[in-house]
Amino acid sequence: MTTSTTDVVVTDQDRDKRRRRAAIARFGLAGVAVLGVGAAATSAAWTDDAWFAGSASAVEKVELQASVDGGNTWYDADTTGEAVQIPADAFANLNQGADETIALQLKNVSSVPLTLGRGVLTTDGALFAGSAPATATIHDPSSFELAAGATDTVMLQVTTPDDWPAEYQGAQGTMTVQFTGES
Repeated sequence: MTTSTTDVVVTDQDRDKRRRRAAIARFGLAGVAVLGVGAAATSAAWTDDAWFAGSASAVEKVELQASVDGGNTWYDADTTGEAVQIPADAFANLNQGADETIALQLKNVSSVPLTLGRGVLTTDGALFAGSAPATATIHDPSSFELAAGATDTVMLQVTTPDDWPAEYQGAQGTMTVQFTGES
């Protein structure tokens, strides 16, 4: 067996060739990178959109009406000045131990459901003042959610003490009841 060895001599010319090849490879890689970015930029320029269009509208109507005749006649009663009048005879001639009640109807004529607030009752006058006044109470609706077109009944009750003093004879008073419907 024989072995031979060869000495490899690297010349300056070989070194220059290698440097050129390395430079060409680097430029080639850089070119590929530039082409890749260009391709990405080109693909990013190819886009498509999705558009949506629609309309919106407000609630058509928010209206709570009131009735004191069993719902035969309904009123828009938005303010104290336009309040539905409780019949005069409903709480007339109160005596000792009185317990009188009237049904008040509420109707949602809105285009949406309403949430009813608790009734607010205000009383005024000598009948509701002093040492043994008459008391007025409202009983809240059966549900605080009133669907569009639905009705509910609340009760207004006036009571007097069993031993109501004679000083209340001829006394007068007023009541204001307010219910608010909110959409």
